[in-house]
Amino acid sequence: MSTVKVLLSGDPAGNLGALFKRVAAVNKANGPFDYLFCVGPFFPIAGASEDSAAPDAETIKFLTGKQEVPVPTFFIGAFGAGSRQAMAAAEASGTARLQWLGAAGVVRLKGLNVAFLDGLAAPRGQGNAGTDPTTLHGGRYNTKVHWDALTAAVERTEGDIDLLLTCDWPADVAAGLPSNAGPPDGAAAGGSEPLSAIAVAIRPRYHVCGGRGVFWARLPYMNKDLGAGSHATRFIALAAVGNAAKQKSLHALGMVPAAHMDASALNARPEGATGSPYEAAAASRKRSAAESRDEELGIQDWRWQDRKRARPPAAAPSLGRPGVTKDDSCSVYVRNLPFHGTEQDIEDHFSSAGEVVDVRRGTQPDGKLQGFGHVQFATEECVQRALQLHGSVLKGREIFVDAASNRPAPAPLPAGQPVDGCWFCLSNPNADVELVASVGEECYVAVDKGAINDGHVLVVPIEHFPNTLGISPKAHAEMDRYLTALASCYAAQGKEAVTFERFMAFRKSGGNHCHVNVVPAPAAHAARAREVFDKAAASIGAEFTELPKASGEAFRSYLKRAVGDDEYLRVGLPGGVQLVHPIRRGERFPINFGRDVASAIAGTPDRADWKKCSVDAAEETARTERFKASFKAHDIMQ
Repeated sequence: MSTVKVLLSGDPAGNLGALFKRVAAVNKANGPFDYLFCVGPFFPIAGASEDSAAPDAETIKFLTGKQEVPVPTFFIGAFGAGSRQAMAAAEASGTARLQWLGAAGVVRLKGLNVAFLDGLAAPRGQGNAGTDPTTLHGGRYNTKVHWDALTAAVERTEGDIDLLLTCDWPADVAAGLPSNAGPPDGAAAGGSEPLSAIAVAIRPRYHVCGGRGVFWARLPYMNKDLGAGSHATRFIALAAVGNAAKQKSLHALGMVPAAHMDASALNARPEGATGSPYEAAAASRKRSAAESRDEELGIQDWRWQDRKRARPPAAAPSLGRPGVTKDDSCSVYVRNLPFHGTEQDIEDHFSSAGEVVDVRRGTQPDGKLQGFGHVQFATEECVQRALQLHGSVLKGREIFVDAASNRPAPAPLPAGQPVDGCWFCLSNPNADVELVASVGEECYVAVDKGAINDGHVLVVPIEHFPNTLGISPKAHAEMDRYLTALASCYAAQGKEAVTFERFMAFRKSGGNHCHVNVVPAPAAHAARAREVFDKAAASIGAEFTELPKASGEAFRSYLKRAVGDDEYLRVGLPGGVQLVHPIRRGERFPINFGRDVASAIAGTPDRADWKKCSVDAAEETARTERFKASFKAHDIMQ
């Protein structure tokens, strides 16, 4: 299966020089990328009266091909200051590297089905205006003629839609989420209702938009099964280019077209996936309407003393049973629990999946019962059966069930959001992208800035997660693929890979960004790595535990049991050996321990202090190019 590498940009808003400068740097370091797609307003944001103004000279140069763009670029958002003259100039020049996708439709690019809807939703009362689906109504609005044109184009398209590109957010996209997983305050307000209907109808794998000035990646949601399986949609909103808050405006994806994917992979349920937000919002509106009708009938029928049915009293909280140790691997997380459902009601409902040993359901700060809780079983096998109760009805309310180990943990920032100033967030304008040697769909490989030796690299998830336990299963699987590829690369040089991950629970600056150090060491030295690590740990009164050999989610389950929510140092050695030392609260554990020992094993103990290993930019670039050349035959993205 061939991977198509794409870049996605939020509102260019006329900042084309800054956009393409950034794209050129990313493409040089991590490319080549096949395409750049721009969403949100492409031209400077202004009122409709400014659309006919004169465009700036730089914009004209890019649109007419006089100034080359670094990657073949497609855009929507053909409105804003100077847009009419600029678009006319672009059409006359016919440049092939920078193109407007159109008002509405579908294009096929290297196997990817890319759907697009330009413009903003027409103001209320103008939804039926316009008759030409190839131009925007009033120069900037989409109407029913465009919505129909898009859905018709999708119906004519063979296969699933890989990307849906829009300028605005759909209404209700934030519905059905846990309270800590929503977008920034006010960002999701309003939104296009027709766009929600389109998203439901065409079920894109990714829905990417701009227009709101913020970055937000929604938890994946599952689409309705139309008979061939239910696949997930990932909604990504990107901030504007050059925004003052330095929120993420550029996003990279390595995509295998849906047409080339195995059905089981396409329909796999991602970690933390929710039901459709649009269905959740519709159900909520339906309940509200029914309650309103009931209330109205109650008012009108007072003379017959036909009182409204009394609401059942709320159940008591369930605070956990004595003697039961909390174990997320044997638990499910349940949302939308009825407020009058008792602990016994919940246990009875889930007993069909196996022996229930605990029910935990607390209260909110105001004392009201929470609408979610945990059910813990005697064995992990029970969890798989309990997941089949997702969508079942308990005391008249549909409940949603997910494995507790998959539930996103609360964090100072929503998990996966880029952090201003983080060295490892590629969206940071000051990130050293020149050190990046390979970019996958979920992770990237970069040469260490203060490398122990020429082969010393970092494997880093693209999104900002604190540690290996926090990243998604898909990111963890790709990280493992990179680690295997690096081990093969080193083996070809007669060396072995030694890895270490130091998780530190920073409370400021967005917290730790997960990264795994990978250091090549002479095979003879690596054979003694276990002994060296154990002796070094003993010298400071610490001890390593060897984890059972496993991969994927089974490995992370063992790691979680070993460290809980504590900080840790995890070490990977030849032969698949994994050691871990949990760093308990109050323990003084040297922050540089992993690097100190890895330097000794690599035969370069004098390079333990990374600050003393810094080199100038020219040498950093040369070192990165040397590594790229040696890794090329093993790179999972080649």
